[in-house]
Amino acid sequence: MTSRRFARLVTTSIRTPWRPIGVIADEDGVVIASWFGEARASDIAHVDPSTARRVRHIDGVTDAVQAWIDGDVDAILAVPVDQPGGDFQQAAWAAMRDVAGGTTVSYAELAAMAGNPRAVRAAGTACAVNHVAPFVPCHRIVHTDGSISAYGFGPELKVLLLEHEGAIL
Repeated sequence: MTSRRFARLVTTSIRTPWRPIGVIADEDGVVIASWFGEARASDIAHVDPSTARRVRHIDGVTDAVQAWIDGDVDAILAVPVDQPGGDFQQAAWAAMRDVAGGTTVSYAELAAMAGNPRAVRAAGTACAVNHVAPFVPCHRIVHTDGSISAYGFGPELKVLLLEHEGAIL
């Protein structure tokens, strides 16, 4: 997930039972930005969306989201992603992609999975600045006691996504 320059970008919106997922990807289907509902400035700050060509389908991406909706809760993990971030953030994002659908891990567990058990707050920050949700499934990260407080698209959506994936809350 190392950051790189993108020449030709495409964008689409994919319907879900919750909110549409907006996606900006390169023509190879590498997702560089995604969001639920309307894009916020923080979701697309690292890319110029005006350069993206609107399409109905992004190979590998649209189908993976549909498979995820249909119950293959790990289908989104097969979609390649690329977003800017430091070494620990990259490690945390890679670790999030190791969390299977239907399960959750705590921020403390995520920090350990990313190679620094003491970096619990940094693990939370990696979730907060994740520009490619749900493909990097930060919704699968919860507090040590299993509770849910924050999610960039609202804690209610986080609960719905976890319930859809079969996570016991």
